[in-house]
Amino acid sequence: MARIHIATEYQSKRVTRSDGAELRAAIEKHWADAEPVVLDFAGVRIASVSFFDESLGRLALLHPVDELTTRVKVENIDPADRRLLDDIVRSRSRERTESDSAPLPG
Repeated sequence: MARIHIATEYQSKRVTRSDGAELRAAIEKHWADAEPVVLDFAGVRIASVSFFDESLGRLALLHPVDELTTRVKVENIDPADRRLLDDIVRSRSRERTESDSAPLPG
């Protein structure tokens, strides 16, 4: 099982969209693994919409939430960060679902 320790692997890179894109790329490398990728947030507070949206929000835009929660496990996350992350994933998931059901042009 792949485990990504956010505090050590993303020491000062937990704020911007490009930081979030790096995390998303790391997750995607393990997407097809039999075991989920574990994101360990022990000892850090993110509080960055950009970081969460570009990493896990973009994944929620590309994949159903049930697949996302099967492939990625989040551990030791600050409660405020958890709420922020949940809001972002819900919003992106809604966006994906709405675009799937939108009528096609023509």
